[in-house]
Amino acid sequence: MAGQKASLPADTTGRGESILGSMAAADLRQTLRSLGRRPAFALAAMLTVALGVGANTAVYRVIYAVLLRPLPFHEPERLMQVWENTPALPQLQVTVPDYEDWRSQTRTFVQMAAYTFQAMNHITLAGQGEPEVVQATNASADLFPVMGIQLLLGSGFSAADDREQRPVALISEKLWRQKFHANRAIVGRAMRLETESFTVIGVVPTRQAFPPWADVWMPFSRIEPELRNRRKYHPLEVIGRLRPGLSEDAGDREVRAIAARLAAEYRDTNGTVSAHAVPLVREITGDVRPALLLVWAAVGLVLLMACANLAHMLLARMLDRRQEMAIRASLGAGRAALTRLVLTESLWLALAGGAGGALLAAAAGRFLERMAHGRIPRLDELGAAGHAPLFVLAVSLVCGILFTLPACAQALRTDTQPFSGRSMSKPRSPLGSVLIAAEVAMAFVVLVGAALLVHSFAGLLSEDPGFQAKGVLAVELPLPSSRYDGQKAAQFLNAQLAPALRALPGIEDLAAVNCAPMSLGLTERTRFASRFGIEGRTFEAGRYPVAQLRWISPEYFRVLRIPLRRGRRLTEADRDQPRYLINETLARRFFPHEDPTARRLVMGVMDPHPNPVSIAGVIADVRDMGLDEEPQPTLYLVGGSPYMTLLIRTAGEPLRWAAAVREAIQRADPEVAVVKAAPVEQYVSDSLARRRFALALLAAFGGLAALLTAAGIYGLLSYSVSGRVREFGIRAALGASPASLRSLILRESAAVTIPGLAVGLAISLAGARLVKGMLYQLSPVDPVSLTAAGVLLIAITVTAVWLPARRAAAADPAVTLRVEG
Repeated sequence: MAGQKASLPADTTGRGESILGSMAAADLRQTLRSLGRRPAFALAAMLTVALGVGANTAVYRVIYAVLLRPLPFHEPERLMQVWENTPALPQLQVTVPDYEDWRSQTRTFVQMAAYTFQAMNHITLAGQGEPEVVQATNASADLFPVMGIQLLLGSGFSAADDREQRPVALISEKLWRQKFHANRAIVGRAMRLETESFTVIGVVPTRQAFPPWADVWMPFSRIEPELRNRRKYHPLEVIGRLRPGLSEDAGDREVRAIAARLAAEYRDTNGTVSAHAVPLVREITGDVRPALLLVWAAVGLVLLMACANLAHMLLARMLDRRQEMAIRASLGAGRAALTRLVLTESLWLALAGGAGGALLAAAAGRFLERMAHGRIPRLDELGAAGHAPLFVLAVSLVCGILFTLPACAQALRTDTQPFSGRSMSKPRSPLGSVLIAAEVAMAFVVLVGAALLVHSFAGLLSEDPGFQAKGVLAVELPLPSSRYDGQKAAQFLNAQLAPALRALPGIEDLAAVNCAPMSLGLTERTRFASRFGIEGRTFEAGRYPVAQLRWISPEYFRVLRIPLRRGRRLTEADRDQPRYLINETLARRFFPHEDPTARRLVMGVMDPHPNPVSIAGVIADVRDMGLDEEPQPTLYLVGGSPYMTLLIRTAGEPLRWAAAVREAIQRADPEVAVVKAAPVEQYVSDSLARRRFALALLAAFGGLAALLTAAGIYGLLSYSVSGRVREFGIRAALGASPASLRSLILRESAAVTIPGLAVGLAISLAGARLVKGMLYQLSPVDPVSLTAAGVLLIAITVTAVWLPARRAAAADPAVTLRVEG
């Protein structure tokens, strides 16, 4: 019998499904009719959902592209980047002998591979139209196997290629398409890099290109012997693949241990050199990760605020529909049916708003791509989140469920006795007040974050960089190293290039330097770093101080308006002579109580025969690495190199002269190509790009949070005032003045706002450490920022309250009592 009770005839099941379908269709029809009667409510609810979902989807696509999308390599979680470091240089490339020792001694890594870093090999591609500077790297033969890279065409390097130093090369898919017209017969063909011919043996796909900036890969053995054989030079970046089952900490511990052994064995070169290993994905995204996570947290709060707003709107609507719900209940609708009706309405609003949010997210994504192009790693594939529609759907559904819960609870408490009479007033919802207080708290947290970043950024912009960037054009100009050494480069500059450029109308002055201010990336800073000693002082082996080294033409300080503090400037007569300028930071650190010009430095301290150099003068500090970084000890000498950057002071907007400058360079040497021509102001701006990106997003979401808060408070008080017209009429009839009625509404709004501000302040103080790393010389509990956020939120509250308060104060007792009577 039990089995018979459990089984149902087929036609009964069909009838059940038909009934359920009819119920769902009826609920949907009722929902559409109900919302059609209140189009303003429906539109406001859908817009609120669209703003919350759209903002979250846009940021999610950025987070996915930059932080969550797996690297396009085999088992990328096992790949680690290995760095050396010293007390003066926290992230340092690796010497070739150290790398070879790591490879032979490691037990934690299955394989290690290496390649020369980005700034080393700018080389001119000739014979394919106009000469073009391409970025080359010398890569070990096992780099692509370690990464799991599959070539688009051809094959990788062989052991014989390395052993015999064969002139072979791999090229990037981008170069293959742009310069070789995607010709699949490229494999086996020759291409000319400056004066040497290389055979192309393969094409590397863009998706898996590593390092991603490389255009050409050449055999590791073609690194210059001087760089390969000495522990003095650090030309390599190293990748290791962990053995299965071993942790990242194990890899890090091992390279530190090997570095400690090398430091003990080679004290002269490795005495202060340590090492560390970082997961490759963290290395690629490390400095932008905190900012993006902070923005994601902020936009998550904005979504919760949208839900709180919608929850209050639905609560108010439920109070308006009490009589309708009571009638439905009296006609036999159960609480489950009433709840289902409310839930259907809410989910329909959520899905319709989510569709609008998807459109907003698409537009915002295009804006974010333009704003962060080339400045945020991995953002070039912002559309990679193909499952973003699923994210929109999931967030919309969760949002719909969250904001409908209070209304569903109200539906479950529906009384079967319908309300009657025109004198009834709409009761205020305590839950609505709680929701608005929570919204104020969340808005305060977002606004504090935005205020901190704005205050920090303003302080950063007020920093003096030490030079005048306005009106200066920087032209990065690598001369072919096969034809130019340092001396020939200086001759070319002084005899041909400088006279041709000075002859151009509007060119006021020009100088040359090995790198423009703020042009070095984080991993390029060791490129021009040099150890030095001080005559008469003893330094422990391997513990010499480090300074940035800038070779310049004598006009450098004049073009950038950098003042001299002591001694004299350098002139053309000092070219390649043992005379240097030092900056104030170096003078202050090493000569605090003496005249530096009376002392001598010692250069080439790692060589068998170091050479002393005199100090001609002290030059003012320059923030060469970025506005947010303190000046580094820096040495200046008049010299030359095949790779130079021209700094050209112009009479107006620098980019107006870029084309004329390029033409003059081409006339001076047709095989010389310009890498980049940009105003120095752009270098300064680019150095702040990631801070600006986070600031812009957080400020936008702070504004959205303020808007939602204003809308929520206005909605709460407007609803309260409209339901208390009779009360205000009675108060006015009993002698209450308009000012006292306004004061009453303001006090009631304060009862909602002040607890919200207090909770928001507590949350901001508790989470202060999370934003500390993003602030420049500013405390995360900065009273100015906290006060500014509070004052702004209070001003928003007062503005939102004013219209309902004015309406309450304008109530005519005779009219309101007659209408409600």
